[in-house]
Amino acid sequence: MFGTIWGYALGAFGILALVPFVALARRAAPRGTAWSRGARLVDGDGAAIKANDIPVGGVTTVFPEGHVAAAESATLLIRLEEGLLLSEPGREGWAPGGNVAYSKICTHAGCPVAVYNHLYYQLYCPCHQSVFDVLQGAKPLSGPATRALPQLALDIDGQGYLVARGDYTEPVGPDRWSRPS
Repeated sequence: MFGTIWGYALGAFGILALVPFVALARRAAPRGTAWSRGARLVDGDGAAIKANDIPVGGVTTVFPEGHVAAAESATLLIRLEEGLLLSEPGREGWAPGGNVAYSKICTHAGCPVAVYNHLYYQLYCPCHQSVFDVLQGAKPLSGPATRALPQLALDIDGQGYLVARGDYTEPVGPDRWSRPS
């Protein structure tokens, strides 16, 4: 009987020893975000945003309506003067009324891109100092990020609210989040 108890105890410890390895195993992040075609852009309180709500030079964090808690969907909405954005080929019309939206999740390490310099049209990630050019598709200008922030295609619905055309066409966050290793 004494040997059986030790056998159970050692078996339990053996199983527990595997827990850290299972928990730390690299997993691919779920693909996609909560953005979908026709989803209204809402602020952190869930209030829908119209195309003219943000002043030119302004920025705010937005989410898809009904998904304010979806961290992977956090998006920076920036209002530019119309015609200032240099649209990438195939992205013409993605920024109606000068409203352009980029993922708030840095492509280097997944930190929140949190600072907008409206004088230079640059977004900054405070974690590792990556700098992104808002006017040229949020391409990195400096720092460790090597990939642009994904852009969310926008439209204006019949009531004047900003809506998404669908989900991001590129993975959000660092490459290791969306590509299995």
